[in-house]
Amino acid sequence: MRRFVTTTFGLFSAVAGILLIRKDESESLRPVQIVVNELSWVAVVAGVLAVVWSLLGKPRLWVGLLTGAVGATLAARPFLEYQGTLEDAASAMKVGLGRDYEVRIPADVQNRLLPAPLTLPNMLGKHLRDSRARLWRDLTYAQPQGIPLKLDVYEPMTKPVRGDSFPAIIVIHGGGWQNGDKQEYFETNNRYLANLGFVVFDIQYRLSTSTKWPAQLEDTQAAIQWVRDCASEYHVNPKQIALLGRSAGGHMALMAAMKADAATQVQAVIAFYSPLDMKFPNLTSASSIYNLIGGRFEDMPEAYIDATPLDGVRDDLPPLLIIDAKMDTIVPNRYHADKFGKRLAATNTPYVQIRVPWARHGFDAVTFGLGAQLVQYHMDRFLAYTFFTE
Repeated sequence: MRRFVTTTFGLFSAVAGILLIRKDESESLRPVQIVVNELSWVAVVAGVLAVVWSLLGKPRLWVGLLTGAVGATLAARPFLEYQGTLEDAASAMKVGLGRDYEVRIPADVQNRLLPAPLTLPNMLGKHLRDSRARLWRDLTYAQPQGIPLKLDVYEPMTKPVRGDSFPAIIVIHGGGWQNGDKQEYFETNNRYLANLGFVVFDIQYRLSTSTKWPAQLEDTQAAIQWVRDCASEYHVNPKQIALLGRSAGGHMALMAAMKADAATQVQAVIAFYSPLDMKFPNLTSASSIYNLIGGRFEDMPEAYIDATPLDGVRDDLPPLLIIDAKMDTIVPNRYHADKFGKRLAATNTPYVQIRVPWARHGFDAVTFGLGAQLVQYHMDRFLAYTFFTE
């Protein structure tokens, strides 16, 4: 039994460690790798236990010893990178929002935020289990071309921090513009945000399988207008609306902010691992960008430029929080976040850019993982600073 348990723990740790550092261009293993990278402490613990049990008693169990040691060493990578990532994120927040941004957040607001970027209880999901919200599902906010588009509302069960109204967050799901739906993967995060004191609207939009760009932008704008029109019903301040999008949803959030008019202005945008430059030559019908626009860049350059956040960067945009993952092979940093950050740096638009070195595309789906907690800590403060400081 000792040999079996030790070998099992050692092999588990070694396999997890290899998956953690392995690039998977085919994306076939990405869901597993996201979990491994975000919960790497499990593999570290398994490897350490395999080593300890291998050394206790006789005979020495060399397979468990070696595999456990290798696995624990490889799986420890996120922890070795964690402190540097935390310092970089803290620095980015100060550069983007001001060195004194945190002390300017009122004390009663700070009391609602995560007290630390990483805690053991929250690594086990405590902050998510403790979150409460009133939930209203499947409310129709628009019917373009006769297609009913619905949203879910997560309403706080606490009183507003300031006055008698709440800020609103409109959540836009990812899926390459061609699949996905509201409430997928992130319902617990929506509840958490509502528990902080935001009314969360998780929306649908028309997919590229049936309707091409700019339909998706129009749907996002319609959602903003609906939230503003229905603000009093949900105790929302119509002048305090943020957009939060992941992947394709982040692209749409940024485009909505860049193309806003008086009726669809927002006060902040948070974009996770989003496509930021759409202008790639020689795309085929297998590309999600090709299917969004409806043709190749060479044949439709103006449509591609119209849908490219990189080309919409300018002065006086609302505050932006850009979050990307260094191990992202779907939206590689060098083609998207790197170029976007450089262009933003030449404007007066306040922005914060946080990169998680061990993370992959979709990493925050493990909402209590290592990277997700670190990002959530700073996202909470970004929102608190945007909405609750003078």
